[in-house]
Amino acid sequence: MIYIISFIILIGIIVFVHELGHYLAARSVGVTVEKFSIGMPPTIYSYKPKQSKTVFAIGAIPLGGYVQMKGLIDESMESTFTGEDDELESKSALEKIWVMSAGVIFNIILTFFVFSAIGAIDGDTVPVDEDAVIDFVAPAGPAENAQLLAGDEIISINNIEVDNWNAVVKIVEENPNQEVPIGFLRDGEFYQKNILLSSGTNFKAGRVDQTIGLIGIAKDMQNKKLNFIESFQYGYNRTAWSMVLMSSSLKMIFQGNVSKDDVGSVVMIGQMAGDAAQAGLSSFLFLMALISVNLAFINILPIPGLDGGHIMIILIEVLMGRKLSVKTRMRIQSIGMFILLSLMAFLLINDIARLF
Repeated sequence: MIYIISFIILIGIIVFVHELGHYLAARSVGVTVEKFSIGMPPTIYSYKPKQSKTVFAIGAIPLGGYVQMKGLIDESMESTFTGEDDELESKSALEKIWVMSAGVIFNIILTFFVFSAIGAIDGDTVPVDEDAVIDFVAPAGPAENAQLLAGDEIISINNIEVDNWNAVVKIVEENPNQEVPIGFLRDGEFYQKNILLSSGTNFKAGRVDQTIGLIGIAKDMQNKKLNFIESFQYGYNRTAWSMVLMSSSLKMIFQGNVSKDDVGSVVMIGQMAGDAAQAGLSSFLFLMALISVNLAFINILPIPGLDGGHIMIILIEVLMGRKLSVKTRMRIQSIGMFILLSLMAFLLINDIARLF
């Protein structure tokens, strides 16, 4: 049950914020929103405030949501518009792009605030000091193989003098799988050895498409409580990291460098949501931030049926100097929906096969 509840809360918040972005952007340029729904049909609850043209609804299927705008040709194959001022089709290209991109923008804003909340709750993990003294040596790593010990002070690496930990890390990361000389002090005596570095994914910078050098040493770490301003700085840094992570992940997917076992559908998200909820609030919030920025990046792709697909059509019309026919746009949307549904089916089958 915790997996189902966690999934509904996770997806519900992310989708609500995304659709809220579309809703507020549409209203800001005078577009009538006919329906605002969290969850997909059938509708289990709806409410229309007095003096409002918008029906607010909750769908029975918690796998998304939508904002139905007046005069929008979209994946629902809506094709009726009359040129009235409150229709999306009556707005300028910039106004339409703003409406279509607002969901993505709001998801990135959500990511920022969620990461800021994590910073306020947990603080940040930082080294106890910044000197070049080794505090920990990883078992069976390059440093242990070269017989380095905790307490050794690194003086130079790859024939470059260093006086702080960041300088050591920078040189190591620049030399994956390379043999480099390292000079260090032990009990006041100077030693020099050659050390064969290993390599790994640059997850620290979010560049999962990049390999960096590893040496197998570390500093002692401590928790630092963050004040209000520092929490927002933490949120900004982690949001930037997550955006780099998602962009590099998409790059690897398009290059065919990702196994099908590394991607999943709502089944995988449900599993992750339940596991994160059991691990604690911060873990759940961390997953929410990653899924939110993931939704932003996926939605901005120029695929018909997604926000990026709508923006692509708008830009094509601008370049052509005229609007595409309704028939052409509906055909494009149909192709996009076929691609999306095929991808969803593949991911769902992949997840079910992984479970069994």
